[in-house]
Amino acid sequence: MEYIVRGNIPLNGEISVCGAKNCALALLGATILTDETVVLTKCPHIADVDNMLLLLKKMGKKVSRNGQTVQISGKLNTVNVPAEVATLLRGSVLVLGAVLARYGQLTLPLPGGCAIGARPIDIHTDGLKHFGVSVEYDDKGLVCKGKPQPSAFKLRFASVGATENLLCAAVLSQGQSVLYNCATEPEVVALEQMLVQMGAQINGVGGSVLTITGVQRLSGTVFDIIPDRIVAATYLSAAVASHGKVTVSNCCPQHLSAFINAVCGRYDVRLYNDAVTLNADRAVSDYGKVVTAPYPGFPTDMQSLLLSLAALSAGGTTKITENLFENRLQHNADQLALMGADISVNGNTASVRGQCLFGAELCARDLRGGAGLVVAALGAEGTSAVRGVEHINRGYVDLAAELSSLGADIHSVGLDK
Repeated sequence: MEYIVRGNIPLNGEISVCGAKNCALALLGATILTDETVVLTKCPHIADVDNMLLLLKKMGKKVSRNGQTVQISGKLNTVNVPAEVATLLRGSVLVLGAVLARYGQLTLPLPGGCAIGARPIDIHTDGLKHFGVSVEYDDKGLVCKGKPQPSAFKLRFASVGATENLLCAAVLSQGQSVLYNCATEPEVVALEQMLVQMGAQINGVGGSVLTITGVQRLSGTVFDIIPDRIVAATYLSAAVASHGKVTVSNCCPQHLSAFINAVCGRYDVRLYNDAVTLNADRAVSDYGKVVTAPYPGFPTDMQSLLLSLAALSAGGTTKITENLFENRLQHNADQLALMGADISVNGNTASVRGQCLFGAELCARDLRGGAGLVVAALGAEGTSAVRGVEHINRGYVDLAAELSSLGADIHSVGLDK
């Protein structure tokens, strides 16, 4: 599938944000910590979440969905993560801590061996080893044995996934554990809050140091998945690219502070308790210097959006430094160049001089990059085709339909058209 996008049409209206993919995946992984029913509301109907639900079901959990509400209950009947699902879902690693805490062993196939980037889960496994878990790799993937024992561990980097896994690993251990240099992203805080609702004893919720006193068991609960801040930033970026006026509702402006300060603050922006209204009726020269960093810094997942907006700006130069993923800049820089963008990449920094972009045949290689290319197409002259819609569908609920509701000329077609 691909998106056909006719650009340079101002978007107008109001659009609501779905529940956060990255929050949903972490909370779903944590449901393994109890046999009782966990009800998650505002659960987005997207590919990654659907695959995570499938993974839980194949491992023995009872799973049901009614609209945006999912229910998960029951025990696992296997500690072997099914390879056919793991290869579809990089978020499958988020069952690691919970399965070990409950069952004391796990086999986790890793897509493409151990390479999702360079040793993508080494912080997770380093922490588990510190908690007394045996960690090895064989032809089946990652093999872990032993229930986590209480300890203190400092993450060498504030990894979101590692913080979530190690937190889940510690909540049932018999004693006190301390995690230092934890990630503080809103999705991590939501997991901490849900675990507390389930009976976990966690001090320091929302902070970088978590003290966990293990409990014997956790109970079921009902929990709302937080709004997706990346989706909210995408809609705001679409307004900027098209010089439109859009209200993004069902979002948390506080979670968007870095993006709003870097991008939206150059326009007429109004913040409400759960909404942002942006009037981007003009082009700005540039967006200055932006460096990606862990929360509350500028999110790496919004970097591709900013790259597109900088390419569309009015002649100034924006510098974007990507500090989290070494190869994230180059692919979209190359794709935007097909539209006439003036971008040079030196190491992990892109220098972008804004100018008019034109429609082109584009290819998304990943979820966030794909969203960035759609944003560029919305601001370009002429018509673009964006292939790789399957990547975009991992994190967006029918992005074409949502943008169409604001007046965008965008639709999906099959490649055999």
